[in-house]
Amino acid sequence: MDLNGIRLGIIGIINEVINYLLKGNTSSRIIGVGASGDVTKEFDKISEDIIVKGIRSIFNDNVLIVSEELGAKMYGSGKWVAIIDPVDGSTNFDSGIPWVSISIGIAKYNESGTKVKDEVLAIVADVFRRTIYEYYNGEVFIDGVKAFRLRQPKNVVFGYFEKPEAYGIIPAYWKVRGSKVALRSLGSVALEMIYLGLGKAEALVDLRAKIRNVDIAAAYRIAHTLGARAALCDGSPLENFPIDDLLNVKCLLAGYDDNVLNKLINAYNLFRK
Repeated sequence: MDLNGIRLGIIGIINEVINYLLKGNTSSRIIGVGASGDVTKEFDKISEDIIVKGIRSIFNDNVLIVSEELGAKMYGSGKWVAIIDPVDGSTNFDSGIPWVSISIGIAKYNESGTKVKDEVLAIVADVFRRTIYEYYNGEVFIDGVKAFRLRQPKNVVFGYFEKPEAYGIIPAYWKVRGSKVALRSLGSVALEMIYLGLGKAEALVDLRAKIRNVDIAAAYRIAHTLGARAALCDGSPLENFPIDDLLNVKCLLAGYDDNVLNKLINAYNLFRK
């Protein structure tokens, strides 16, 4: 199957999951604990089962699937890697908050390590808006139409903080930046990464040490292509982060461009002193 055939197959799988999630009678019953250590609700499991079954069919069981439920599971020789997040924003979905996404990234398996930058296809869906964002053939499309970013980003920072003291990076960023900006935490880091790429925000900060590569791998392939830049707090580029195993992204800084990312890194270093 060629890449466009894979793309169309995955979009079909995503639409199947969206239809399931929006049908109105999904269950939030806790049914177990996934490989990530998080509790698994019934709608999480059913959504993942739909995606895993579909991906195994598309790749004829020659695929490594990485997810919060499975961890990293090899089917056949694993010529491909599929990194998936069936429901990003589970708490939002459970609460009826319409900010939920589905993410699937596809790369050719590399024995020396498969990374975010190796993804040849990345698709993120906004569940409630039924909007499909995709990286395909080196370009970004929104519902099949080529995407363009704002030339000047909106003065918004997306931020996530596990402890009150971690919030200190925000006033540090204001200081480096020279003025304040709005701070928002919406609950689906994949969608926020997409919005950053489109220029609907200027920065994204996550200091929780809770997000995983499955949350952001596909979204960052899209955002990076649009011009966004992201790094771990040690300065390592996010595009070099592995996607062939389930891994935590302990500290994430992302900016509209290199200039904003450098300001975030400076703010982080100032905040840590």
